[in-house]
Amino acid sequence: MLNYQNLFIGLLLLFCCYATYTDLRERKIKNLCSYGIIYAGILNQVISVLSGGSGLLNSIFTIVGGFLIVLLFYWFGIFAAGDAKFVWGASLLMPVGLFSEAAAFAQYTPTTLIINIFVPYCMILVTYLCLKTNIQQKWQAFILIFQREDFHKQILDRIFRLVFLLGLRQFIVLSLDWLGIELGLWHQLLIVFSLYFICSYYVKKFGLERIWNYVVCVVMIELMVITTPWTLKAWSEAYTPLLKIYFLYLAVFFFGKHFVENLDSMVLDHEVDISDLKEGMVPAEQIVKVEGDDGEISYSKQRFSLPNVLNSNIIVGTLPGGVSKEKAVELKQLATDGAFEDFDNKIQIQHSLRFAPVICLGVILTLLCRGPFFTFFQ
Repeated sequence: MLNYQNLFIGLLLLFCCYATYTDLRERKIKNLCSYGIIYAGILNQVISVLSGGSGLLNSIFTIVGGFLIVLLFYWFGIFAAGDAKFVWGASLLMPVGLFSEAAAFAQYTPTTLIINIFVPYCMILVTYLCLKTNIQQKWQAFILIFQREDFHKQILDRIFRLVFLLGLRQFIVLSLDWLGIELGLWHQLLIVFSLYFICSYYVKKFGLERIWNYVVCVVMIELMVITTPWTLKAWSEAYTPLLKIYFLYLAVFFFGKHFVENLDSMVLDHEVDISDLKEGMVPAEQIVKVEGDDGEISYSKQRFSLPNVLNSNIIVGTLPGGVSKEKAVELKQLATDGAFEDFDNKIQIQHSLRFAPVICLGVILTLLCRGPFFTFFQ
């Protein structure tokens, strides 16, 4: 391994140790550390290109793609701003030559680092919650999924989404055939999911849910019926891959997510009066401003949902960075004015997690395993 790569590994670990120290002591990653690791990461990419260790397009793809990935996590409210900048910088500072013998998918350091951060974290969290709760509490957490006020609405909404997704896949396949373009399954799915998320965003933004559900989805069903031969083999080949992905999504990101949320609420969350809210406390639920047809403003609480950061109607969210001093003052004033009487001026607070040590663990796993941690066992 080249000397400069050893230097950047040492620099990366130094940044991780400093970020962990400041996060544990001051509950934040300092900008000096965040921007320092970004600048060092870009310098690493430039040196890799000049020395022939990495192609120019690969480095650009790493820089731009890594930025978009952490921006997405910040937009979804999973990363605080300091965490997002630090993870981006850490992915850039990973020595390129370290992954030269890894599988192709493992050579893209931003996604590898994200996997090594979140998968072990989720495994540790779920294990801890399962050990801290008894069978009765686990059963209660499972039953609470079906007792949610919006459970039937969410299930119906996901059925409509599935119909649209299947119809969109068929539309993309027919369009590519008509244009004479041949793409593999995963490239087709990439196009399908990209269009799906873009359509979902604008449907929600402009309030077109009824048209989406009762017009577009009906058209998609007709498209599938007309264009797919009426044989079990044809329908299986056309729609099974997407069905598997979607049902996995439902199991993990709907039922699994709500199950873990319920266990987390039992073990780690506690309720406080908004008048006692302090800077740095991390809410376990969002307070959302709702404007009625008559212009009257009310407030409601809901558990974490996506997207989080760019929704102007969310008065307080679940960002890892916690409530700022200014936001705490604003919420206390709204509580004094009676805005939160519907939920007795109370809010659930989650256990404050220092995330820099988790990022540091992900960095170490990436360096040791030279890819996603599970490749170490293969």
